Amino acid sequence: MSQSKFPAQIGLVFTTLAWGATFVLVKEGLKDASPFIFAFYRFLLAALVILPFVFFSNQKNIFSNFNSHEIKGGILCGLLLYMGYGFQNYGLEITTPSKSAFITSMSILLVPIFVFFIKQKKINKHLWVAIGIAIIGLYLLLNPSDVQINENPINTGDFLTFGCAIMFALHIIVQGDFVLKKINLIRFFIIQSLSVSIISLLSSVAISDFTVNWSYPLIMAIVITAIFGTTFAIFTMIWAQKKLSASETAIIFSMEPVFAAVFSIILGVESFSLLQGVGGVIIVLAVIYYSLLDR
Repeated sequence: MSQSKFPAQIGLVFTTLAWGATFVLVKEGLKDASPFIFAFYRFLLAALVILPFVFFSNQKNIFSNFNSHEIKGGILCGLLLYMGYGFQNYGLEITTPSKSAFITSMSILLVPIFVFFIKQKKINKHLWVAIGIAIIGLYLLLNPSDVQINENPINTGDFLTFGCAIMFALHIIVQGDFVLKKINLIRFFIIQSLSVSIISLLSSVAISDFTVNWSYPLIMAIVITAIFGTTFAIFTMIWAQKKLSASETAIIFSMEPVFAAVFSIILGVESFSLLQGVGGVIIVLAVIYYSLLDR
């Protein structure tokens, strides 16, 4: 494994941990805020949280030298994130945190498929093997024979969440292209976050849905998802994608439902069988397999 890639891989593992931990929080928060309003506050706060890094950095006049790659890339990636979180949040109102995490993680399969057809880029055979192993683990983790919501194993929330997987897969690919260009990571992140926030607010205006009840669970959900699930996670992802390909990024993200399941168990939201535990272990092994053979 390339030593230069190892810090980036570890960074993405912690990014995935942050995302997996927030599924339960978001589901609770959505009881007191509409999905678009939740996204508006989450990404607005995320953009503000990054500002202290600007003042403590050695970069002078950081906001005076925006280039076209940062603006175009930030807005485009922000649009994809907006659609992804829109699908995910509306879906999460209906489905469970673990099912949402599982379906979202289907992006690990979509990324190499999109890369192959869009860029005509050959995919490493070890990556395909790792993806196949991870998909088996994800299936066991979902354990569809036991998961039912209103006696229906598949519901509208699941289909909406699959739309999220498509958008997130495209986001990984598009962001991976832009971060290899000459951009400032902080400016790129701020443009991206503000794009999500502004479009989410406009969407809430368009559908006249401003639902918000400033409860403690909602405030905690917004603060934690903004700081850890957005500022830390996405900024780390942007930095890591300077070293890792879109497909390499996707396979590490397959660990997201494992972390989501662990936190669901800890918080008493869901319970899991031994078979589902085996599925989680298989996913981790898939990531380790590919990491060790990535030479």
